[in-house]
Amino acid sequence: MARGRPTKKSVIVAAACQLFTQQGYQGTSIDQVVAEANVSKPTVYSNFPTKLILWETVLETLTEQTKAEMMSVLSSIEESSQDMITGWIALWRQWIALPERLAAYRILLGEQHKMEASTVSLFANLELVLEMVLLDWLASFSVSNERLFALKAITKEALLMPALMSQKLVTDDALKAHLSWIL
Repeated sequence: MARGRPTKKSVIVAAACQLFTQQGYQGTSIDQVVAEANVSKPTVYSNFPTKLILWETVLETLTEQTKAEMMSVLSSIEESSQDMITGWIALWRQWIALPERLAAYRILLGEQHKMEASTVSLFANLELVLEMVLLDWLASFSVSNERLFALKAITKEALLMPALMSQKLVTDDALKAHLSWIL
């Protein structure tokens, strides 16, 4: 392999991620991945014996990329000394900004009955990244568990759910107003 050249496995994972994001799990076939990655079918199957294993690899890759991305965003927010709610909203906005993350939610929520326990666990690991970043952000603020629950519930309803359903998101000002009573 040439130095700096992506491996076929990483090319397959990237192509599959793009297809899963655009078409969902059920709408994506191995033949489409083969065409998108510009590799042979035996190459795909030698690396990923089933579509489910390919999807799980995509989830693992997405989780690792998300960790790095969200930690970087958290660092930027901490450096800018934002107030608690503004930083909280900024983290959530970043979370829902990546179509691949939203696709993971859509696939797991819509097709969970077709997934193995290992897939559900990998999705939980992806969500754990958000949880850890949010808790890291709140560490310097005094927020009880009850208030944390309310913060998450309101933010999920205002940002995550509309993003998943391609609906209009609540503005930052409106969300701040909804969240401010919690403090």
